[in-house]
Amino acid sequence: MKGPEGDEGKPGWESILDGLRVVRLTVPLQLLVPSLLLPSLSRSTRGLSLYPGRLGLVIGSALLVASLLAGALLVTQTGVWGGILSFWFLGTAGIVVITSALRPTAFVKPICVKCRLLPVIKEHESIHLSGVASESAVWESMQIRYSVESLGLDGDPAICSFCPIPKRLQER
Repeated sequence: MKGPEGDEGKPGWESILDGLRVVRLTVPLQLLVPSLLLPSLSRSTRGLSLYPGRLGLVIGSALLVASLLAGALLVTQTGVWGGILSFWFLGTAGIVVITSALRPTAFVKPICVKCRLLPVIKEHESIHLSGVASESAVWESMQIRYSVESLGLDGDPAICSFCPIPKRLQER
């Protein structure tokens, strides 16, 4: 990508959105990759994404190498369990970061995967993956394109009462 434009003259986040993979953030996945558990505990979190591109490759590789080195050091003191735990906590995080760096990925809570607001969640994560780190800047951008009225969110029983999207779209 060159500058803020992506493929075919689209803004960077729109080209990311086209290739964004959505992965259900299930309990088995969180147990397999414990680093996904903590950021997903908040009820206001609908989805999360990890570092994209080269930065993601560097961070993921560093986590993977650190897990192997720490595991090797721990094996002498704790036996094989130290190495296994090191890889489980750090190595799996490194693998997920590397995978997400190679193909943009949004981890979305299971209840939200079936929600009609999934396109809004995907767009939100795509904007983050395009390099906008500030949550308030992302929501300002989202408020330009969406409103509670345009999405028909007022009184919709299908939208969870704890969903932060309607509240964030009403903020101005």
